[in-house]
Amino acid sequence: MFTLQEILEAADGKLVSGLPKGRVNGVGIDSRIIQKDELFIAIKGDQFDGHDFVSEVEKLGVRFFVVHKSVQTRNSGSRVILVKDTTKALGHLARYHRLRFDIPVIGITGSAGKTTTKELIAAVLKTKFNVLANEGTQNNHIGVPLTLLKLRWEHQAAVIEMGTNQPGDIAWLAAVAAPSMAVLMNIGESHLEKLKSLNGVFVEKMNLARAIPKEGHIILNADDQYLRTAADKKLNGNPVVFSILRKSGFQARNVRTDPRQGTLFEVNNKRFLLRTFSDQMTYNALAAIVCGNLLGVSMSDIVKAIRRFRFSRGRQEVFKQKGLVIFNDTYNANPVSMRCAVRTLDAYPAKGRRILVCADMLELGAQTRKAHVQIGECVSQSKVDVLITIGENAKIISTTAQTRRSQLIVFHFSEMESLKNYLSVLCQKGDAILVKGSRRMKMESVVQELLNASRN
Repeated sequence: MFTLQEILEAADGKLVSGLPKGRVNGVGIDSRIIQKDELFIAIKGDQFDGHDFVSEVEKLGVRFFVVHKSVQTRNSGSRVILVKDTTKALGHLARYHRLRFDIPVIGITGSAGKTTTKELIAAVLKTKFNVLANEGTQNNHIGVPLTLLKLRWEHQAAVIEMGTNQPGDIAWLAAVAAPSMAVLMNIGESHLEKLKSLNGVFVEKMNLARAIPKEGHIILNADDQYLRTAADKKLNGNPVVFSILRKSGFQARNVRTDPRQGTLFEVNNKRFLLRTFSDQMTYNALAAIVCGNLLGVSMSDIVKAIRRFRFSRGRQEVFKQKGLVIFNDTYNANPVSMRCAVRTLDAYPAKGRRILVCADMLELGAQTRKAHVQIGECVSQSKVDVLITIGENAKIISTTAQTRRSQLIVFHFSEMESLKNYLSVLCQKGDAILVKGSRRMKMESVVQELLNASRN
């Protein structure tokens, strides 16, 4: 994969120990799964410092190390390469490797729906290409390089999700991935703790569009109030827009929800079925349709891929058990995805009550209270019959919603067990329950409790 000289060149490193020759067949950062023929990069994270595991890794037979501080090795055959920053070195190596491949690389970003969009695009492209994509949500300064380092000669396209929580993240990931196409889904209230404002989010996300070369494409959601202006900006790539509400070359028409199948819509006289009750997910499918079209996938294959697509765990999963309909949307939450969740519950033709169970939305900084108030207002204007909240900030949602709509049934809990116990008593045959909250709130345990209770 890399010779020692290539590692030194790509990572801008200095050999401080060992002979100046040899090669590695892979790159790893985890001492538990590193292989002896791989390069170990000692990453310093929030919980662990890879430098502390160098001696342990050396005992496994590993002989190549990238470090940014002094370490002790015992084997005379070990090569130690010193760099300024091992995390940056990981990115530089990934870029060096990615540039060996003349294939389409699609970068995806947005405030909500990145992972689902990535998986939909990959599903469409796999009907024609051998595709590499991030696993799960490996979309940061560690996950993106590790994904790119998995590129092999058999790959014909790569689909790379890119996340951010601070200014500069997207620019760095784009520099590493060197994408030929960009997909920008939406601009919303996410990671405001460091991005500060919606304009800050927009500026950060647009760094992906700015990285696209002249012959590349920038795929934009024209219904987003920020992104629809991006097509007019001076960018190298060619803008291609999709929409539901506005006229575009890829406009979804007749969007509707079928209680037995999911969301139905039409694009350029072709009928599509997406197996979700969230009509907002049509935007994710539109991005996949555009990418497939640009890369020569037949429309019939795109239609089939979207019809076969199944949403991953925690993202609009639907369970039907003993008369209950349970929506597991617990992977994460911000104001954009929370509003989408409310719309999903509204659209579902429940025979009984619509019950929303939600927890805190995190990483919103100074906008925390305002964002939770707005979700409370959104719920008050919805068809939700029962609102159940947990968490200090989520209490703002329930208080606001009940103030705006006094007949709304509202319960707030300060601890999880009480919430679970109450739900097991509350839920009745015919009810539709949607569960959502930020990742650290661990709302998936509520879904599991509901599933367990409905089996008994």
